Amino acid sequence: MKPTRRNDIKWASIVPLIGGENIGASTALGGTLPEYVLSYSPFSKNDSHYINYLRTKKDWDGDYVFLDENPDYIPEQVDVVNTVCPCAGLSGLSGTASSDSAVNDWMYTTATDVLEKIKPKVFWGENAPGLAQNRGAPVAERLYEIGRKHGYSMNLFFTWSKYHGLSQKRPRTFYFFTKSENAHVLPWYRREPEDIEVILEQKVADDDPMNIPLTTGSPTDNAWLSYCLAMTDSKTIKEYYDKITETTNCTVTADGTWGDLNKVADWMDDHNFSKAAGRARAMQKKLDAGLGYWGYGITVPKGSPIPALIGPTAGGMVNPFTEGYITIRDALRIMKMPDDFNLAGENPLSKANHIYQNVPATTAEDMMTSVIQFLDGHTDTSYSSFLLQDNVKHTIIDRTPATSNTQSLEIF
Repeated sequence: MKPTRRNDIKWASIVPLIGGENIGASTALGGTLPEYVLSYSPFSKNDSHYINYLRTKKDWDGDYVFLDENPDYIPEQVDVVNTVCPCAGLSGLSGTASSDSAVNDWMYTTATDVLEKIKPKVFWGENAPGLAQNRGAPVAERLYEIGRKHGYSMNLFFTWSKYHGLSQKRPRTFYFFTKSENAHVLPWYRREPEDIEVILEQKVADDDPMNIPLTTGSPTDNAWLSYCLAMTDSKTIKEYYDKITETTNCTVTADGTWGDLNKVADWMDDHNFSKAAGRARAMQKKLDAGLGYWGYGITVPKGSPIPALIGPTAGGMVNPFTEGYITIRDALRIMKMPDDFNLAGENPLSKANHIYQNVPATTAEDMMTSVIQFLDGHTDTSYSSFLLQDNVKHTIIDRTPATSNTQSLEIF
């Protein structure tokens, strides 16, 4: 779908975090910057990167206000407000995720503050895949109730970022409050995913402050990669990359490809990787007991899709074109952040996790394009005030309480 461009829409943001969603939204709006940015003091460190970018790169002089410290602040009315509330409350990667997690309260707080005080035509945000699943149903229903109280309908939109031009699969749920009796149906998206090589082959300037590897040391010091190189008679990572056909996790590849993990451990012992050898034997013991193990490990990316860029995968991802671990700049590019965007403050490596808690800019651009189409009256109106759209399966479910037909979505 060719993006619609509008630069006459007034918009604002609340809890932008690092700012990928806002950068994508701004692109869809022809470069228009937010009128103001609202947040709460607990998010100041996460927000600092985006606010620094606006101030130093875009000459933005808008208000940046913490509502918990300035409860009397009266925000200007705008057409659209967007948000990126923390997703740990419903994330499958969080051991404490549940519908009653306190982290979910930020979704309720932002929805109440925006719909009561600003009353935009559209308020939209992003959260974990779980918001569209059974585990997130109580959260979604409470959000819906907040919306109805203020005259809004609601649409949940489940998607993968690979359908929005990214090399990552990255499943996420977006939620849209629209000032309308019935929810509007968002368009389906199927942008061609970009192969990871398009990003990793790009040069990073030596003086780029983000030219810092996410992991120190050489990838060839890793026992699992060394084993895969040896088993394929590859002398370099690039040579190994040329022999594989898709993104390869060396830990998983070693498991069962050339024998069981006890044989892998024997090789590791013979090549001075005794610590990794112990882990390999422990992993095999789990497999023999019918159990599994965490499959995160050093990864050589190729083609599309690659694993979603999160802490465990990003830190172990190598760049076969540099023979090193990917850099902060590589990670920002994978999330489609512009090359003039830098992490703020000293020791940017300590803040790299903020990159992963982000909305890829191209995904956000598509979501804002959907909002523009709603504002222009170019989307279909449903006969329900609460919808769940699945952009992967192209299905629509009526989620209004009287007709609710919730179901678990397959995301992997």
